[in-house]
Amino acid sequence: MKKLLLLVVILLALLSVDHPLIKNPRDKILGKVVSDLSDSTQVQREVRAKHALTEIRSQLNLDKEQDAHLADNLRTVIGMYQWEKRYCKNRELNQFFYGDDLLQSCAIIAATH
Repeated sequence: MKKLLLLVVILLALLSVDHPLIKNPRDKILGKVVSDLSDSTQVQREVRAKHALTEIRSQLNLDKEQDAHLADNLRTVIGMYQWEKRYCKNRELNQFFYGDDLLQSCAIIAATH
C-alpha cells in the first residue's frame, strides 16, 4: 500500500512540475495520447456509416447513380444522419430513391444507430 501511495505522489509531482526537462516530454506524450483517442473515436463513428452503406448495397439492387449518391452521402456518420433526417424523417423528395428502396434504406440506417 505504501508503494502505491509513493507511486501516486511521484506521478502527481511529475505532472505538476513545470521544469522544461519534464514539461516538454510530458506535453508531447499527453498530446499524442489525446490525438490517438480522438482518432480512434472518429474511426469508430465512421464504421457505422460504412456498415450502413454495405448493408444497403447487399440488400438492394442499386444502379450506378444510386450507388454513387449513397457513397457520397454516407461517407461520414454526420452525412448519414443528415441524409436520414432529410429523406426519411422530413420526407423530402430524393431523385435516386423512392418507394420501397427508400423505406428499406431508411430502415437499415435506423438500425445502425
